[in-house]
Amino acid sequence: MSEYSPSRLLDKIIIRVPNGLRDRIKRVADFNNRSVNAELVVLLERTYPPETKIDEYLQDIAGIVGKLPAENRADAWRAVFDRLDALRNETI
Repeated sequence: MSEYSPSRLLDKIIIRVPNGLRDRIKRVADFNNRSVNAELVVLLERTYPPETKIDEYLQDIAGIVGKLPAENRADAWRAVFDRLDALRNETI
């Protein structure tokens, strides 16, 4: 890789992983025809999507809930909040 490679300008994170985990990641990365780094980026992007995506989803949800009859909106919002709580607890 050239010392002037654009990837050198990207943020870097160094992590320590338990013995054997890097090998497991490498096997999956090879299966997916990706480098270990690319495989980890895919996994991290799934877990930590850009906030704009989340904002877009919330706007979509608000639009859908807004079209429901008024008497159903509170239950719909409760279901949305319950699901968000469940997802938050899964990632903690």
